[in-house]
This record gives sequence, structure tokens and C-alpha cells, in this order.
Amino acid sequence: MTLYLSFIRSWLFTGCVLFVQAATLNAATIEQGITLISDNDVIYLGDSIIVEVESVGLVEPLDVSALFRDADLLRETIGTRIAVIEGRVVEVKLRRMEFLPRREGRAFFGPINGITSQGDVQSNAIIIDVQPPVDTNWQPDDDDLQVTLQWRLDHSRPSQSVPNNESVSPYVGQHIIADIILRHRHPITEESLTLPSFSGFDVLSQFEERRTLDESDPEERWRIITWRYHLFAQRSGVREIEGVRWQGTAVRSRTQRAAFERTTQPQKIQIMGAASTGDWWLPANSVSLQDEWSKDPRELSAGDEIIRTITLTASGVLASHLPEVTPLESRAISSTLVSQKRDQQLTGDTLTATASFEFRMVAQSPIPVFLDTVRVSWHDTQLDTPQEAIIPARRINVGLPERADLLADIALNENWRDKLVLKLRRVQALFPFWGFSLAVLSSITGFFWFREWKQRYKTDKAGRSGNKDKVLPDL
Repeated sequence: MTLYLSFIRSWLFTGCVLFVQAATLNAATIEQGITLISDNDVIYLGDSIIVEVESVGLVEPLDVSALFRDADLLRETIGTRIAVIEGRVVEVKLRRMEFLPRREGRAFFGPINGITSQGDVQSNAIIIDVQPPVDTNWQPDDDDLQVTLQWRLDHSRPSQSVPNNESVSPYVGQHIIADIILRHRHPITEESLTLPSFSGFDVLSQFEERRTLDESDPEERWRIITWRYHLFAQRSGVREIEGVRWQGTAVRSRTQRAAFERTTQPQKIQIMGAASTGDWWLPANSVSLQDEWSKDPRELSAGDEIIRTITLTASGVLASHLPEVTPLESRAISSTLVSQKRDQQLTGDTLTATASFEFRMVAQSPIPVFLDTVRVSWHDTQLDTPQEAIIPARRINVGLPERADLLADIALNENWRDKLVLKLRRVQALFPFWGFSLAVLSSITGFFWFREWKQRYKTDKAGRSGNKDKVLPDL
């Protein structure tokens, strides 16, 4: 039984090895190349052409630029399929491409070149005869083509865009969102578009020429091309956004195509001036101010260095519009700006700007230090009220430096006053009640000195009196 099982395993293993080798040899003999396929030989101008590209065994991406010489690409689908070629199963890469010829006459597609493991290969070529259209009287209307230019404030929804006849006056520097929307039901060729320059505004582009389908249209016949820009007026007064000009040829069918031109009216916006007379005007949706320390400031000693980072975050402004935050000078502690960096992030329609300021602070003396309140004034554009972001004031008790650091500083400076102070502090450390003891000792010494002085004074006075008596003659 054991010998039988061993024989079966050996036979299965040998069969698998032979099958893999045979498959490898067969795959190497399969013909590799590129094929162009189309069902059309003759079409009318305005009809689209379907060209299928099949490739087998390519080692590099396929370059299909030769297919765009006489036609514009409308849409493309990429995929793979399994095929049997000469009795063998292989993977075929597919590209289904729909083209729209630009003009009457012969349209050439291909040949295109590729590289396989066996060398260079070249596809076949397709020639399509494009006939003139039968009917050219059709003209597109608003049910075929639409172009709009609309703007709104950043905290408004897209459906709340400001119409031409409504007066909404944003502040200078306030966040404005402008949308350009093109809608068309039919393919467009020879397209030309002139966009506004947005002069007088700081501009941040969110997306340009985004192509989608109208999801509200059940038949998905409306094709939408959109642009979105975030604007910030540089000056107050009336500002104008130029109109959009859209030109091209709309192709409804093989017999209906027509040139068109659509424009929008310029948009005039009344920009209000700053509502504050402060040094910096900051209109925003929200503002926050925070600080961080490289170490606990409560452990700060005289001569220590510490890094303080102040971060200003605002919503609805550009990073370049954030003011520079500088804390007020404090007594006995120096502050030097080391570096600053600005950044902004756009998430949906929300623009968040951040500015970080890094300060090097050095404690000069071992005394209490009061850091003043850091303030940033800003204007709430949603509530239309002035606001203020602050970092509260705080007190830092700067301690004495370490004894080793103090000795090294005195040795370098060679100041006799500092040496005397150090010696007195050393005595104080050794004798905690040295002040009281010194006062008592001084009182006792003064008392004995006074007694000694008084005794000598009496002795000297008595001596002077005896000498006077001896000067007089004896009677």
C-alpha cells in the first residue's frame, strides 16, 4: 500500500512538471502583436467611429497617439479578455475608443507601434471615408447648451449662489467661491473657452475642467464641465468678474451639427472696506491661537533657554493673509523670533490656514516674570462681529541657576561683588539662621564695646582731675 501511494505521488508530480513546461513552451510560440478593428468604412460627418485596439504580449505601455490625427476622442474603455489563439489560451488587452472625425474626407487611424519580447511590432491601419452631412439647418438652444458664472460666500451652499440682481457685499479679503459651469447634451468639437482673469482678487484654484455627468438627469444626457476658484478681494469698491465666452461646434447627429457661441454677463461685486481700524484686518469664519513650550516653563532657571511656539489657525482665509504674531516684551526674559512657517489646506469648500512662529526665550534674572496676553483681532464673517483670539497672560517664577553654572559664570566674569554674594549665599546655606545669629552676636559685641569705652572714659576723666590737683602749690 505504501509503495502504491508513493508511485501515485511521483506520477502526479512528474505530470505537473511536464504540464508547466509544455504551457511555457506553447506561450512562447503564440503570435504577439497589435490589431485595430472597426466596423465602419463610410460615415457621415457628425457620426462617431468605434475603434477597438487589441494587443498581446506587449512589454511597454502602448502609444496610441497615431489615432488622434484626424479625430477627437469622445470616450474610452480599457479592459482585458481571455482568447484562444491557435488552440492556446492567452490574455488580450482591449481598448475600446470612440472618435469623432473633425472634417470631411478620409480619416486615418494607425498604424501604431509596440514592443514585445520578440521585438518591435506594428499594427494595421484603418481608413474611414467621412461624407458631408445631409442637413445643416439645426441650431443648438438652451436645451442643448448652457453656460453659467456664479459666486457665493464660503459659508453658503452651492444652491445659495448670488444672482445678478441681488446685492450681497462681502468684506475686503473675505472668502468668495466662484463656479463656472458648462452643460451640453451633444459632443463638442473645435471648442474654445475664454475664462475670467479675476483681476483684483487673490485666486486659489480648487479644480479646473472637471468633467462629469448630471446625476439628476435619469438619461444622463447632460455632460457637465466645471471650474471652481476661491477668491479674496484685494481692495474695496466695485469689482468686476469678466464673463465667460464659449465657442465650438455642437454635433447632434450625422446630419445635424452647428457652430455656437455662448457668453455670460460680467459679475459686479460691491466689496466693503475693513470694519476695523486695527493694524491688521482678518475676516474669517473661526480663529484659534495656541502656544507650546519645549519644556515646562515652571522649571525655568536664570540663564536657561526655552523654545515657545505660537500657532495661529484660521478658517476661510489664505495663509498669506494671516498676521505675524509677536508677543510683547517681558521684563527679565528675552524673546527672539527664530523661524516661521505658513500652510493652508483645502477640504471641500473649507480653507484652513495655519501660521507657526517659533521664539527663543532666555531668562535673564531669577525673578518672577509676567508674560503679557497675546492677542489677535479678527472679524467673524458669519456673525458680522469683531472677535479676538488670545493666549492668556501667565506668570513664570524664574529660579536660581545651578551652583555649578553660577560658579562657572563668576569664574569667567571675575566680579568681586558676585563673589561676595556667592560667599554670603554659601554661608546662608550652611547656617539657615545666620541673620538672627549675626544680629545677636553684633548686639553682644556692641554691648561689651560700649562698657569698655565707658570704663576707659571714666578712668581718663579721673586721671585728668588728679593731675590738676598736683599742679597747685602746697599751702
